[in-house]
Amino acid sequence: MEIDRKRLIPYLDEIVSESIDMEMLLQKTDAEIIGNPHQLKSLKYSTIVVAEAIASALQHILAKRHNQVVDGYMAVFRKAKEYHLLPNDLTGRLLPFLRFRNMLVHQYWRVEDQVFLTNLRNGIKDFRQFVMAISGMLG
Repeated sequence: MEIDRKRLIPYLDEIVSESIDMEMLLQKTDAEIIGNPHQLKSLKYSTIVVAEAIASALQHILAKRHNQVVDGYMAVFRKAKEYHLLPNDLTGRLLPFLRFRNMLVHQYWRVEDQVFLTNLRNGIKDFRQFVMAISGMLG
């Protein structure tokens, strides 16, 4: 089956839009962000949105290209790796954000703000690399 561009493009647009918002906030120092609970919550929420959009895009590609119906975020990443939907190094770098999404959603109180900001600063470029990789599949 063909990948449905109309279904995938909104996921990619959402990743780009959230990434832009995050990059703007990340221009501030960690102390400024941690000192402003609304900015910190915004970054965490954006991370959840990006992780969910990434998983949804991969889930769609797996279903359409490989006839694999996959439930659960971790299962989506395992299958995406198995079918080489992304370069292995990119999959490896995105996986911690998916795990982090689960922590934010299910165990919010256990997330250390400084660790979160460090990981986000180091990994935000991978969100755009994901968008470029998936866009390449669309032709």
